[in-house]
Amino acid sequence: MSPYIELGKTMPRTFSTVRELIYWEYAKLISEKAVGDRQNYKFTNFTYQKLIHGKVNSSSILSENQQLFLMGDVCAYCGATGALHWEHIVPTSLGGPDNIDNMVRACPHCNLTKGARDPYQWYLGSKSAQIPRVVLGKFLKVVFEKYATLGLLDSSEYMATQAIERITLSSIFYPQEANGVEKKTA
Repeated sequence: MSPYIELGKTMPRTFSTVRELIYWEYAKLISEKAVGDRQNYKFTNFTYQKLIHGKVNSSSILSENQQLFLMGDVCAYCGATGALHWEHIVPTSLGGPDNIDNMVRACPHCNLTKGARDPYQWYLGSKSAQIPRVVLGKFLKVVFEKYATLGLLDSSEYMATQAIERITLSSIFYPQEANGVEKKTA
């Protein structure tokens, strides 16, 4: 499938690789920041094409850790203030990394309600709003890095055999046998 989408049309129904899927999600975040709407598919597609062709770098545009600092003591999910927890976007119980790239501040309610789910899984089950930009940007960065480390960003075979979609992007962190990735031995 060509990654090209006719300008002004809806999003592609399928992606050939994990890179394409993640770049589409990044393009929507960039669209939100630039024109105020993640669903402005004309601008999103324009940005997606630039990402796919290497004319723009997602990490040079998204600065989630800086945003996290500027947000101050507010819940990254709902904006509540008060007592906050450090929350793992991809839970460590699912294999997510224990570092600042995988963490945001969250109120006790959001942290406990989200539980051991990634943002897509949680919002699919309980929220109607969009995943907050800082949360989604950090999530995409963490999963992109994991797929890149395993050499799977551009594997159409992996994408197809594992049925990777937004809701299953974090499955790359699950035990290796469960996601079709062979363990590397030294």
